[in-house]
Amino acid sequence: MRSEAYPEMASVLQRFVAGVENALGSNFLGAYLVGSLATGDFDLDSDVDFLILTNTELSDREVRSLQQTHVDIHALGCYPAQHLEGSYISTDLLKRTDLVGVEPLWFVDNGSTSLERSIHDNRWHVRWILRERGITIIGPDPKTLLHPIRTGALRSEALAAIQELKSRFVAEINRPLGWFNTRFGQSFAVLTCCRMLYTCKSGTVQSKLSAVKWAEQFLDPAWCELIRKAWTERMGVRFGDKVRQPAQTRLLHETAKFITHAQSLAGACRGNPE
Repeated sequence: MRSEAYPEMASVLQRFVAGVENALGSNFLGAYLVGSLATGDFDLDSDVDFLILTNTELSDREVRSLQQTHVDIHALGCYPAQHLEGSYISTDLLKRTDLVGVEPLWFVDNGSTSLERSIHDNRWHVRWILRERGITIIGPDPKTLLHPIRTGALRSEALAAIQELKSRFVAEINRPLGWFNTRFGQSFAVLTCCRMLYTCKSGTVQSKLSAVKWAEQFLDPAWCELIRKAWTERMGVRFGDKVRQPAQTRLLHETAKFITHAQSLAGACRGNPE
């Protein structure tokens, strides 16, 4: 596990999983790490992404009990405890290919202690990470629960993500401070495009840093400065105020052009068998 940045990570995860097991009882099946802890390049600014598998859908009582577990863990005060992000999914739903991207899961956002319904982790790329790179804390091997994820599904999802990103990003360019028109939001948009393009090209899921290195090598050199600046902006977000500072107007318009370019490239390679 790439958690050297935070020595307390192991103890936080141990307490978290113990709390989840206590809340769920016999409904608990397994606890896994996904995100950058699984794909690599976890750093000081990364979320601690988890996925909890259950035997059946959560009851109201279980949701309330899990809510208290998240409050208790967050109160530990250290970075890993306050940056957990993940979802709870039943084995039946995990296998329902027709409900990917449709059915919301019980989800805890980065920094939050509240369980909310969201499709954030009911995605093909999360299933791919779980099966191919997921770190098992406790539970069955994910390969025994999931069939291999089709590259076509990953590519289609990546293209749709770029299309949605473009719509949301462009809508904020000339508006008051929101999310995508902040320094962090602008850099997030660029790095997300790099990741989605990498998935479209390779049919796999990699870390933001790996996608940045790939993009710098294989995309038009005209985009390299924008990509490098986006990575620099992402670094140190934990210690800065980039989520509340406006991005430069020039960078917003350049990023919009990059997203359009990425959309074109993703559309061209979606049916590519490579």
